[in-house]
Amino acid sequence: MLNEKNSSNFTKNNKILIVLAAFLAALYILSFTRSCTSKDSREKTKTSLVNQKYKDSITSFELQDATGSLTITNKGSFWTVGTLPASNERMQSFINNLITIRNLYKISDKINKNSTLGLTTGTEFHLKYSTQDTSHELIFGNQDFSLSSRYMMTEKSTQVYEIDSSLDTYLTTSVQNWAEPFIVSQLVFGKITSQDIQRTQVINQNHLTSISDTQKLLDLRHGGIPGEEELLSALQNSKTPDTTITLELGNKNEIELKIYPTKSENEYIVMTEYHKQKGDSPYYTSVSKISSWTYNKIKEITL
Repeated sequence: MLNEKNSSNFTKNNKILIVLAAFLAALYILSFTRSCTSKDSREKTKTSLVNQKYKDSITSFELQDATGSLTITNKGSFWTVGTLPASNERMQSFINNLITIRNLYKISDKINKNSTLGLTTGTEFHLKYSTQDTSHELIFGNQDFSLSSRYMMTEKSTQVYEIDSSLDTYLTTSVQNWAEPFIVSQLVFGKITSQDIQRTQVINQNHLTSISDTQKLLDLRHGGIPGEEELLSALQNSKTPDTTITLELGNKNEIELKIYPTKSENEYIVMTEYHKQKGDSPYYTSVSKISSWTYNKIKEITL
């Protein structure tokens, strides 16, 4: 009798478990069905952030956030960020991203006074672009809870939109994120190789020498832009450069690097002048800072 009773209970429990498993499986399948059939109720617009007709006529970008501001200027054959040439690859990618057609989802017709969207709190990111005839501004706020989208609006409307996060990498005012990294630009006069350099001259403490490995010099990178006070102090304290390097190219263009010490033992300032003809005023001048490590590398390749 006991075995029969236990067997009956076992069978009954199995049936309950089977029914429960079937119920849970049905709920699981139903959740997918609802997910697939549900529609996004937000108003969607397919558009670009910048009209494609402006692609080749943009004269400048002004970027601003809580940490500071940055201006990127179109010089015709290259862009500049502050006193440095800007990375051509990054600028092309940035502009292409702005003119790409994407989905914008309208989430509000106006911003509430206590909005948590990050568009009016002082932490927002402003992106202004200008042409000869017009200028427009885009304002970016916080990311959504999933960190896959970002809130944005324009200066001409109170409507708030949600866009994908593909533009996030460009929402920065850090010079290092925009500037071409090399001390000797590969943009101002175009790409330069060691074969393009016909003659070098180095003046250091009245000693006249030359560069033994020009490619190593071309590969060296700067550390960004010096502060205004730091630059003025270096130029006032050193009436003449610590080292002057002249590179004469085969097409008679000339590049002159003037290296000045700073108050810090670990940093130097490099003023790089690009001359289209010897003796002419510089076609372009960039100012960057380098570490003592980089300066020692320059000394190592000086004959």
